[in-house]
Amino acid sequence: MLPDFSAMSQQALLDYIRLQCQQKGVGAISYPALKRQKGLYFALYNKGISQKHLTARLGMKEEYADFKARTFKRVMKDGTVRHRWSWDRVIKEVTPVVKSKGFLPPGQWFQANGMGSLVGSLYNLGKNWAELRDHFKSYKGSTFVQSRNGMRWRSHAEASLSNFLYARCIEHKRGEKYPAEYAAYGQAAYGYFDLHFRARDGRWIDVEIWGDKPKGHNEAGYKKKRIAKERFNKTNKRFLGLHYTDCYEDAHLITKLAPYIGRISPFVFDKPADKILQPTHWSNADELLDYCQQIAKEQPGGVFPTEGWLRKRGKWKTRKGPSYNTVSIYIKTWIGGIRQLRELLNQGRNSTTAWTKEKALAAYKAFFEKHGITPGQASTDSRDVDQDTLKEANNISAAIAKYVGSTRRVNKLAGILPERKKKWSEELLKQEVARLFAKYSLSMSQIARLRTADRRCFGVSREDANKARRVCGIIRDYVADPRALYESLGIKNVDIRTLKKYKRHLQHPIGGDPTA
Repeated sequence: MLPDFSAMSQQALLDYIRLQCQQKGVGAISYPALKRQKGLYFALYNKGISQKHLTARLGMKEEYADFKARTFKRVMKDGTVRHRWSWDRVIKEVTPVVKSKGFLPPGQWFQANGMGSLVGSLYNLGKNWAELRDHFKSYKGSTFVQSRNGMRWRSHAEASLSNFLYARCIEHKRGEKYPAEYAAYGQAAYGYFDLHFRARDGRWIDVEIWGDKPKGHNEAGYKKKRIAKERFNKTNKRFLGLHYTDCYEDAHLITKLAPYIGRISPFVFDKPADKILQPTHWSNADELLDYCQQIAKEQPGGVFPTEGWLRKRGKWKTRKGPSYNTVSIYIKTWIGGIRQLRELLNQGRNSTTAWTKEKALAAYKAFFEKHGITPGQASTDSRDVDQDTLKEANNISAAIAKYVGSTRRVNKLAGILPERKKKWSEELLKQEVARLFAKYSLSMSQIARLRTADRRCFGVSREDANKARRVCGIIRDYVADPRALYESLGIKNVDIRTLKKYKRHLQHPIGGDPTA
């Protein structure tokens, strides 16, 4: 005789069905078996226990899934018989696809190719795509983030926490499934912790990393899920909840994890950059370094560009190609700036110095002691120095102008009395003046004052115009009687306005010689 199910409590009903499973097997949980016992299914329904959630409440979900796969069949329209999905059947169906493609495609591929039921059934079996990837050892195209110890995680925050623990040799593992009792606390039949790590006393700590919303959508649904998990873990003394931003800073994790593992400095370093960067930044930095390496390969000389180039600012405002504002932000966040990035890319020689007044003065004095001339003299007399020295001189001169002031002031502060270096001898000066006059029939001052349109009219190159300006300055500073210099060379100034008309007449003849 059947008991009065309507008078039984929820726990009594669960105990009764558990006893039935022990006597008759897990099939006692099936819908037909429940319906055969008059009033049992209705009593369960009234107590808020559906057949779907009953297996979870009894901790027999996986056993029942295997039972259904073996027992229940489905007859298709063409007469073929299909068994329900099981883990073995999933493996069997996916294996030919992996062999033909050489890797496990994402779930979207199966849905687009008529195998959508496989994806849904996988999760109904309590499995996930990561476990399927692990089975086939196929990670191509995976969105999972790998931490330094080779473990793969569902988010950067989890990978950052894993790196923090790995650098301190703290045992940890991927999050495992919540106990079956969790189904009573929320809409989901099951859930997973994010990570577990071993505390000093040997306990495994259950970690949830809270986000603001999952991948930018369903914020309300995520809020309900978090509330359910927090309610379930209220009495769990081994539970630790972290906000995802905590996982990106060593200082935050040191404080949060101190009660469990103490305060330990990192000592496990696998790569040269590991000692420079925070362990919580390792995974993000690894991906960013690979991406920055690709950007550098596209630049002249393979040198990673400046922040101005990335953000299209200053002289790079009109450059072609995309802007890399986000990359610039991540370089500061994960790596510590472009200067440190270049060091990690073995391009430290191309980085600029972080100048201060003291560093600029020290560099100025060191340059003078090494070369016997000041950076300003090296820049002026560029013919006598190599390109590397000239570049160094220009960088120091720019720093001096920004952080110190005039050359006279810096020489006084550095205790330097430079000898005035005369670049031009009288003979060399005469040769240059004669060369430019013979080429253009103009004096140095006339060439120096030419506007762009007039320079084109006379065919004066930009290089010669700059040279004429420098020669004019030298004549003014070093030659006592400029007129005597010109007369010694047989040079007389020509009226430039008349000469300009003549030049234009030669280009567009409309009459006689304007100089006749």
